[in-house]
Amino acid sequence: MAATVRQRPTRRQLEVLRAFVAVGSVLLAAHELGIAETTARQHLSGLYRRTGCLNAAQAAYWLGAGEAAGRQSQRLPPGIPTQSTH
Repeated sequence: MAATVRQRPTRRQLEVLRAFVAVGSVLLAAHELGIAETTARQHLSGLYRRTGCLNAAQAAYWLGAGEAAGRQSQRLPPGIPTQSTH
């Protein structure tokens, strides 16, 4: 099985994720940031790929864990399933 290579999310991907977590809706987050909903969804999808998260809940958890540690974590905590690249 090949190892999953993870990259840091872009600054904009993190902005969209933070806005989404704050308001609880992609549409509202997009409105807050002055971008289209589809653009916000694309940023979130890119963030999921880069971090290995499967969904918004995992991404929010990843963001909270990284910010609580005072930095952006490169990995999800143990026990959180991630997408595999075969």
